[in-house]
Amino acid sequence: MTLIKLICGDCREVMETFKENSFDSIVTDPPYELKFMGKKWDGSGISYDEKVWKECLRVLKPGGYLLAFGGTRTYHRLACKIEDVGFELHPLIGWCYGSGFPKATNLSKQIDK
Repeated sequence: MTLIKLICGDCREVMETFKENSFDSIVTDPPYELKFMGKKWDGSGISYDEKVWKECLRVLKPGGYLLAFGGTRTYHRLACKIEDVGFELHPLIGWCYGSGFPKATNLSKQIDK
């Protein structure tokens, strides 16, 4: 049986407590850095913080993988930072979908304008 433990905290602090080569994989969904709706957490810069990605590389076992989700408008910056610290990038997976923003509009009214 595999033991799964959830640790809450700032990843920049929590990862420092782990030994090198501790994990087989890391799956993460960091902020997309869009400052969505003025939210401070979505413009923190953590996604582009090399310290985060260096720590991920340090705690991964050799051959381990990192799966990091990024926004469609900012994934390239995320990918560059991850590559800059020493990860080897493999073909990227694109997952594009409509989320309903902006809200639906009456097209005939927009044309009349």
